[in-house]
Amino acid sequence: MISRSVKWLLLCVAFLVFLLMVSVVTVTVMAIQKTPLVTSTAPVQLDGADSVNELLAQLKQAFSHREEGHRVVLTETQVESLVGVLQRALPDFKGIVNITPMGGTVSVTYAIKDTGYYVNASALVLPGNEFHLAQVQLGDLALPGPLLLTVIERAVNAYTDSQVASIALSRIQRVAMQNSEITLEMGPLDSLLSELNVAASNLSVSEEMELETLTAYYLRYISGREIALSSQPVSLIEYLREGMARAREQSDTNEQAVLHNKAVILALAAFVGHHRVGNLVGNIQPDAEKAIKPRRGAVLHERNDLARHFIISAALELLAEQGMSLAIGEFKELMDRGKGGSGYSFVDLAADMAGTEFAKVATRQEQALAVQNAIARIQRELEIIPSIEGLPEGLNKQAFTAQYGRVDSEEYLKEVDEIKRRINALPLYSK
Repeated sequence: MISRSVKWLLLCVAFLVFLLMVSVVTVTVMAIQKTPLVTSTAPVQLDGADSVNELLAQLKQAFSHREEGHRVVLTETQVESLVGVLQRALPDFKGIVNITPMGGTVSVTYAIKDTGYYVNASALVLPGNEFHLAQVQLGDLALPGPLLLTVIERAVNAYTDSQVASIALSRIQRVAMQNSEITLEMGPLDSLLSELNVAASNLSVSEEMELETLTAYYLRYISGREIALSSQPVSLIEYLREGMARAREQSDTNEQAVLHNKAVILALAAFVGHHRVGNLVGNIQPDAEKAIKPRRGAVLHERNDLARHFIISAALELLAEQGMSLAIGEFKELMDRGKGGSGYSFVDLAADMAGTEFAKVATRQEQALAVQNAIARIQRELEIIPSIEGLPEGLNKQAFTAQYGRVDSEEYLKEVDEIKRRINALPLYSK
């Protein structure tokens, strides 16, 4: 027979569960709205992509001199261009930034697919001697910014088993604003960068650790092959043949082949692409102080830049959300339209898109072993990258705008569709 106290306890638990359910439903109803808060489009935001070069230069300086304080200036155009990249990769997401001397507002909208409803949010950041999140609006809910920031800080610290969020906030020593511009006075970043390594290590799971180990193995293996010592440029297909042949020897199942193919792609991206790609994987360099690289760079269509575009885009496809690698490649070309850049290149974009497609087919479980066999027999570069004949390149911002307008114009999309057609015509990528 159940005692009176146990009955009361069960009733209290049931009542608390009921209150929790009601609260969740209420918050959900208040957070979801029928109209979007933000309607900005990525093509408009991406018009200012070339301005991000100035921001990257500032960040490079801050990271290179991590034991010194730095001033970082961000403009609305730069921030919105970065938001445009996200929107290009995630079409259901939209964001906009507004900076005034009184404060900066970030507003975002996420469309819930096939429902006609939206999740709208905005945050107000005020100038001051620290990062001051004044208020967050989630739909019809107004949330106190300082409390929410504290919750986020503790949650990130707990999730990463580190103090990375607390240290990041402490590095912001002053926030100043004027029309369309925000200035961050930053303390030395050395402790933050060190703590980021701790957080990354704590977040590693067994498969990620295995991928890191395998990538380090293939990096050492490929760097020791004869082609890596060649005094003449070597086609990227030669490197792929070496890596995939070794991967085939190590793979008994499609599941194993997927992991080994990922490791080969990431190792090549760090070796013949850019050594910093390896940092996204983990500690893969034999000597942490000196990254290994080939004697001469790899090439595709006799161009080193195309080999690097191809293999780095392939790596980004494995490391980023689906669609992000193409958005990053497109954004990089838009940045190149600015002064000092090489100009917008549909040739580079073709290499980006081909590399992305290669990563997809090489890591599909039902195709992974077949790709290893196909690459072992590959004879021509045109089996992995399409012809670049007739694709425009070297377009500065004025020339690009005159011919294509924006990245959603009919003329621009025709060029992209032509690249897709050429890639899909290759047997390796045919559906």
